[in-house]
Amino acid sequence: MKRNDTQPTAAALRPFGFKDKFGYALGDFGCNMSFVFINSYMMLYFVTCLGIPAEIYAVLIMIAKVWDALDDPVVGALCDATRPKGGSKFMPWIKWGSLPLLVFSIVMFIYVPDAPLWAKCVLCLGTYIVWSTSYTVVNVPYGSLQAVITKDPLQRAELSNARSIGAMLAQAPAMILLPLIIYDQNDNNPHGERFVWIVAVMGLIGFISFYFLRKLVTERIQPQVKETQKFNYFKSIGAFFTNKPMMGVTISTIAMLAFLMSATNTMSYTFMVYFQNSRMTSLATVVAMLPMVLAIFLCKPLVKRFTKRQLCTYPFILSIAATAVITFVKIENPFIWLAVLAVGMFAVGIYSILNWAMVADCIDFQEEKTGRREEGTIYATYSLFRKLAQGIGQAIVSLALALTGYVEATGAVQTQEVADNIYTMTGALPLIGSIICFFSMLFLYKFGKDSHFDCVSTGDEDPKDMVRRDD
Repeated sequence: MKRNDTQPTAAALRPFGFKDKFGYALGDFGCNMSFVFINSYMMLYFVTCLGIPAEIYAVLIMIAKVWDALDDPVVGALCDATRPKGGSKFMPWIKWGSLPLLVFSIVMFIYVPDAPLWAKCVLCLGTYIVWSTSYTVVNVPYGSLQAVITKDPLQRAELSNARSIGAMLAQAPAMILLPLIIYDQNDNNPHGERFVWIVAVMGLIGFISFYFLRKLVTERIQPQVKETQKFNYFKSIGAFFTNKPMMGVTISTIAMLAFLMSATNTMSYTFMVYFQNSRMTSLATVVAMLPMVLAIFLCKPLVKRFTKRQLCTYPFILSIAATAVITFVKIENPFIWLAVLAVGMFAVGIYSILNWAMVADCIDFQEEKTGRREEGTIYATYSLFRKLAQGIGQAIVSLALALTGYVEATGAVQTQEVADNIYTMTGALPLIGSIICFFSMLFLYKFGKDSHFDCVSTGDEDPKDMVRRDD
């Protein structure tokens, strides 16, 4: 039975504006205050600081990520099946999940170097499962918000841009400043006892950000569901997998997170072992983020000129070329290596910004096909694959690191063969991801010639005012 979107009167609901964009940016800022630290430093902490063997860590993180992925559709289904009270479909979930997210991000990094291996493994697996569940309760409703804030494609692109700005501002201290605090200046090894204090401060900032997100953002699209309509999760999942554009976004996102973004983990080992300069990791992070900054400024004018498909497909050709260079050419100068890496990350910058707008378009496309509006389930299923990709990515890095011959006990001191292997690994994984991203977007993210989806926005919601630019 079909859902019809009804809009409150203009007097009752303020128009889309700066508050929405700023509040939405705070949401991803808050999420990343916890997520980016754990995603970037969890492996370093448990493998290097606590001494869990890389192959055991790979198994632990895969188990945790499977759980992490499975709880996404549960939360998404609950969001769609629960009748909203007080006018908000998603905000209560963000409120309920934000406190345990803060608490367990701190507990995870309690420093216990003398604990037996089994206890360290329990700490790693147990705290991550509880933390990730809390993160899901916050992140799935947050991601679903974009589809109910506005239907205008240009405004959705602005929300995606705002989300990326929030994420980048959270990533900056974690990726740029923290290596200067975590690593020892003399032997290039990390200080395990410092992690818990860092994550406590970042988690508290994130908790405050979620509060202001709830106060600033307005949900304008309120679907009215007839009482006879029953939510059918399996029917929604079936529609997800037959939604060809959604599958294109999902596959390319998996490739980006599992392979392309592996550089955020492997880069630490590349500078620690190959270049013998851990403190350059901060500079490397700045350089790697420059394409994202450039993409943020270029996003709005670009989406007025090109389709999202064009912007999220063809830049990956540049990524393929750049990552091939850093895979097969041994570059001894770290600054040249960083410059080539930055070129390779440009496509990631564009894609990372626009992928949220593409998901919102795919949600509308699925509603057009099925007559059901199910933001929570669709976004949660997409989030499930994102988390699986992150787990696969960490497992791949852990296993690849073990295959290089890396010895945890000796830290930065490794043989030249191991150093060369780590260098090759750092380029090869993003190269694989770039190839998959290009072909999945090229062949799957298509709505059809007559569809108003993925047209160039003129700033008006009316589909007839949009302009199609064929590839």
